[in-house]
Amino acid sequence: MSWNISMCWLYAITKYRYILSLEEVLSTIDDAKRLGFRYMELEGIGSQLYVIVENKDVIKKKLSENEVKLVNFVPVLPDIMSTDPERRSKALRDFKVGCDVASYLEADIVQVDSFYLPIHAERPYDISEEFRYAYKPPSMKVDPNFDFWRFFEEVVVSSISECNDIAEDHGLRLCIEPRTWETISNAWALELLLREVKSENLGAVLDVAHLAAQKMHPVQCVEMLGESIFYVHASDSDFMTEDHLEIGTGVVDWRSFLEALKKHGFKGCIGIDVGGKEEMKQRLDSMYINSRRYLENLMKETM
Repeated sequence: MSWNISMCWLYAITKYRYILSLEEVLSTIDDAKRLGFRYMELEGIGSQLYVIVENKDVIKKKLSENEVKLVNFVPVLPDIMSTDPERRSKALRDFKVGCDVASYLEADIVQVDSFYLPIHAERPYDISEEFRYAYKPPSMKVDPNFDFWRFFEEVVVSSISECNDIAEDHGLRLCIEPRTWETISNAWALELLLREVKSENLGAVLDVAHLAAQKMHPVQCVEMLGESIFYVHASDSDFMTEDHLEIGTGVVDWRSFLEALKKHGFKGCIGIDVGGKEEMKQRLDSMYINSRRYLENLMKETM
């Protein structure tokens, strides 16, 4: 057994910027082909989702010309977790539009994130700013009227359940990535959410570098989530910072991680998810090529 390896959208964010123009989206598809990837991700961030929608024919043609398959589409819509019912309803309608385009582009899965709490004074991964990792805890305010578990049930579980229903209606599986400092920030929180939603159509994007930053052992997380893992984001880590490093340059035990995935019958794609910092831009291509080759060679040895 071996798995397909994809190029994650972090490549595009690092090479170009957080919210790409159409020309940069198309160039990223060319980049995937040039670097030897046959699979990739695509994101539609906020209102830029409609740039993807309006140009879906051009994007589909570019994917076909380059013989690159889209495995994961991510409509990045923070308002799906808004406490304002009107804003949340609008974001859920936008998510349906995202599923329409994901289906049209023949993606396998669609992804949502859990974003931030209403008491976040600083928002992690704020789409109104340039992309950056949070190297310190984002500040939170103390609101005497805020009830976390009410928010979890009435907003998080409700919105994810609705997104899951929409995705399933489109023939897509839905996955959630536990990202550091967000509402669903680790494997334990995700497992709780999965138990609340109770759907085999809902699963995880397991991001190794995020797990490492949370001080969670990647193998333990595979053991916890098992068949609920739909997709993997692979980058190395020193287990000290949030950085997404070239695979093989950190301290992640990749052999054991792959063996754990094999044990649990993982059938998804492994995405190279290296980058996120300006100083990585100059070597970005080589880091993606080296990371892919590292995993390919290790899969030959272990699978």
